[in-house]
Amino acid sequence: MTETRETETKHQVPIQDIYSPHEAAALLGMKVNRIWELARGGDDPFPLRRLAGMKRGSIVFRDEMLDWTRRNFCLVSERRRK
Repeated sequence: MTETRETETKHQVPIQDIYSPHEAAALLGMKVNRIWELARGGDDPFPLRRLAGMKRGSIVFRDEMLDWTRRNFCLVSERRRK
C-alpha cells in the first residue's frame, strides 16, 4: 500500500522523490499560483527547478522542499500575536 497525504481538497499525493508544482501545492495546502510566486522571488525562493531553456516541466525535489519548509515555516507556538 502506498502512503499518501490527504489535503483539504481531498487530492491524494503519493510520497515520492520528485513532485510537480501542483503536487507540491497540494502537499503544502497552497494554490499552485502561490508556489510560483514563492519560486520567483525573495531571499530564499521555493526550490522549483526545470531544465535550462525549457518553459514547462518544472519539478521540486522532496528533500529540497522539506528543507525549504523547515526554514520558512514557523511553529504555531512561536508565532507573534497581533
